[in-house]
Amino acid sequence: MEIKLEEVKNAFLYIGNSVIEGNITDISPGINKILFEFKPGSPLITADMGKRGELFFEYKGTRYFVAGKTFFQPPSRAMIAVETDIAVERRKDIRVETPILPASISYTSGIFRKRHIIKSSILNISMKGAKIETSEPLDNNINYDLETSFPYHHSKLDFKASFIIKNTGRYRNLFIYGVQFTDMDIISENNLKRYLFGPR
Repeated sequence: MEIKLEEVKNAFLYIGNSVIEGNITDISPGINKILFEFKPGSPLITADMGKRGELFFEYKGTRYFVAGKTFFQPPSRAMIAVETDIAVERRKDIRVETPILPASISYTSGIFRKRHIIKSSILNISMKGAKIETSEPLDNNINYDLETSFPYHHSKLDFKASFIIKNTGRYRNLFIYGVQFTDMDIISENNLKRYLFGPR
């Protein structure tokens, strides 16, 4: 995908739960590195640098995003080491980056309905879905359950939801999935709201 920088608009870098507005100043050949200049007055979230971030931007009327590890370059610039392809952004809901939240994925199979458990990590989450990472592939034709506990002040909030796979990706030996929640109980729904938005 060839991008003319002068036509890029509304660029935002999401790191952790911080959002930094700025401009894309350079994209390397092969799109493996992107330079992002912070808008004057934007907070310099240097403590979050070195973490995985997501860069969102508008190009010719379409919203795109790309993810990768983010490194601070003084005085007001970040370099994103790109880990994913540039993709069209279709999400409309608020999504929160998580600090690599451990989770388990489960499903049943066979005549005896044997239950299988797969270890995973949640990279970000919203009320409608999440981005998860596993070390083994998932099957697009299986309905899975996702379970985790959200850190919340000095306690934890239990969460469980069924999901289907909406898109897939791979980075080195890891499998990355965008998933959509299809069912969750009222306790899990309320706990997710508290984790995303705080007490109401």
